[in-house]
Amino acid sequence: MDVSQFASIQKDSLSLAIGQFRVCPLAFGQWKQGPGIPNFRRSLTSHYKLTIVVQGTVRFTCQAHTRVIHGGDAVLMAPFTPYEIQLDPEDAPDLFYLYFEVVPATSLPAFHQLFPCADAALYPGVVDPALQMMLERELDLYQKGAPGQFLSLQLLLTRLLLTLGRYSDDPPAHQRTTRPTHCERVVRECVEYLDEHLRENVQVQDLCLAAHVSQSYLYKCFERMTGLSTREFIRQYRMPQIKMQLRQNTLSIQQIAEQNGFSSVSAFSRMFRNRYGISPAAYRKHSR
Repeated sequence: MDVSQFASIQKDSLSLAIGQFRVCPLAFGQWKQGPGIPNFRRSLTSHYKLTIVVQGTVRFTCQAHTRVIHGGDAVLMAPFTPYEIQLDPEDAPDLFYLYFEVVPATSLPAFHQLFPCADAALYPGVVDPALQMMLERELDLYQKGAPGQFLSLQLLLTRLLLTLGRYSDDPPAHQRTTRPTHCERVVRECVEYLDEHLRENVQVQDLCLAAHVSQSYLYKCFERMTGLSTREFIRQYRMPQIKMQLRQNTLSIQQIAEQNGFSSVSAFSRMFRNRYGISPAAYRKHSR
């Protein structure tokens, strides 16, 4: 067939804009209301996070600004953003989340120009049933460890950002207008330190030295910004690495618990189950 008879496909402005950077998926999961699953979470993003609500109602709070998010809405959060999410059990809420980074670092201005997200931005009504089906399928493949999952998630993430970009003519719903507090800066420095020493057994005192604050003040900052003690935050921050260690199946569960600063296997299993609704052993089994 002679393709010259067809009009050539030209790159449009949005395609050119998204082509200036790459997104690398870091973690993908689902938070669905169910027995034993907490309906409230207070945390701090360490990377960009895209949350997609496919069903129900979610109360989202960031920088003392609360919004009610409905099925079909998406929230894009910048790194080091403290937030709270509360599910409404009566609405049977269901949401997906994707953590990612933008590379190379020199392309961040292009990303910020397209997605002006200083802390959190709400995109209402952007998720249709086709995207919901895609999310469910990709999560299933991801949990099964299907070949090509990184590229598949990268394409999914690009598709989602493309959808958000089509709404860029309407300014996103909440942008930061206040400067970060000292506690926010302290927590940010600690998160950066954890990123740089992810394979080390970082202790609370290490973060005190990195942030140049006392242990009591550091505890106060973490409790205020994340609702967790410093030690609890360190453990939860390591969870993506712990999940990877469980999938690799090279260390025993006891070795993983010891390597990540847990006092016992039971303490590690309890925290893992509270966060993911499944034991470490069951997660390892299902990830094979």
